[in-house]
Amino acid sequence: LRCLGLRGHHALFRKTANDELQNDAWKHMDQIVPSIIFNIEKREQPRTQQSATTITTTTTVSPEDVVIINETIIQEDPSLLADMILRDLFCRAHSNNNISICIQPILNDLDKYAKWIPYDFPKYIFSQIMNSIKHHNSYVVIDLLLNHLDKHLDIRERTNIKTSVMNVIHDCLVFTAPNTGVGSTMLDGITRLLEFIQKSFQNEMQRSRTSSKDQNEQQFQSAVINGIEDFAEKLPDFQMMEIIKCIAASLPTFHQDAEEKTKYSSDAKLKFQLLLLKTIQKIILNKHSLQSTLTKSSKVTTKYESEQSNEITSTLTTFPHQLFDPLIKMMSTPESEVRLIVFEILQVLVDRRCYADKLCKIRILKDISELDLPTERKRSRLFDIAFMKKFGHQFHSQLYKCILIENNTKKSFYAIYCLMSLVTLEANDQDVLVDVIHFCLEVQSAIIKMMNEDQQKLSKNNYHCIHALIAAYFNLMSKFYDITALSRYVDEVSLW
Repeated sequence: LRCLGLRGHHALFRKTANDELQNDAWKHMDQIVPSIIFNIEKREQPRTQQSATTITTTTTVSPEDVVIINETIIQEDPSLLADMILRDLFCRAHSNNNISICIQPILNDLDKYAKWIPYDFPKYIFSQIMNSIKHHNSYVVIDLLLNHLDKHLDIRERTNIKTSVMNVIHDCLVFTAPNTGVGSTMLDGITRLLEFIQKSFQNEMQRSRTSSKDQNEQQFQSAVINGIEDFAEKLPDFQMMEIIKCIAASLPTFHQDAEEKTKYSSDAKLKFQLLLLKTIQKIILNKHSLQSTLTKSSKVTTKYESEQSNEITSTLTTFPHQLFDPLIKMMSTPESEVRLIVFEILQVLVDRRCYADKLCKIRILKDISELDLPTERKRSRLFDIAFMKKFGHQFHSQLYKCILIENNTKKSFYAIYCLMSLVTLEANDQDVLVDVIHFCLEVQSAIIKMMNEDQQKLSKNNYHCIHALIAAYFNLMSKFYDITALSRYVDEVSLW
């Protein structure tokens, strides 16, 4: 009987899909689709296990290729017929409106009969949908899922459900990345996900006043972040940077008025800020690690190709102002943990010759060959010089504020030293070197004046750390660029 009913549904939209009655057929999807979903759920055990598989990119089935399964198989397992009908249905749903008409009953059915948990079943359903629709319509499914997630967002009892919905969105995002990439609609979707996380943090902070930590909210936050990270990592570099810019634009600041401070908890903002920064850091590190692996595995590359690659990968192209501005401003934020992550992100973005690991500690070496820095003097890249000429003042201004902050730790000073050295070495330009040396002299003058006037704005420990940082920088640059007079002076001061 179930097979007969399914054949009737199938015949209805197959017959009317291309004639004047097609609008009438689509209107009845709220009755047809739940029946299909019900029969898919009644599959045999081996098929249930198959539902746990992830969404994979497969060849989309066209309506013309769909053939009714033979009678004997259908009688044994009507879920196979329902499965095929679902895919055929979405093959024929070409318009956004028709896709929405078919998706909405599925979402309602999963809600009504509590089928979101465990999420294997909804995951399987949407894997079939994503493999059936045209690739350019993938964003429609994701948008509908986001709208549905929004309905569950503030209901505490549905936190597990919204995590399951997010896991389905995660799989859809990963499927979409290599097929459609990033457009304005997908960026809007990422922005919405970031807003959902922020709201989740606010909910978590409000509930923590009356109860213990909400593990479910934390699981939801992790699910959102994992979805964004995995989506970004599947994209080409230039599209990945769009995602990073989108995340950076969502970073909260702590310069609010009194009214805003009462509305949002500063603790929630700090947690949200740290989470987004760690997300940016992880995306960049994973991409950087992948590129390093590819570089090592393809050493049979001509010198010309290598030089061309270096020209293209420049600091100016790495740092669109939408990403650079928020990161630079956060260099002087009061929270030391935030500053440290910002410095680590900037280091990875700047470092293209693998200097960072060798400059992670403040050391004054008589022989810098111990650092095993590349001896090859590559010609200056105009893009890097242009970058420092354009943003150098802003960079130095924020770095000046940062270096004088009292709550800097040993790790903070290591990170500052590493970034200063990387910027200079990567630019490989005399003017940039002179600018950073002038910056160091200004910092030294400022801290000496502060200590002489007993302004108590800087601890003795930080005072000595800053001097050590600058001495190490002068030592490295004087020996790397063979500035004999400066190198001799650094050696004399160090011995003294």
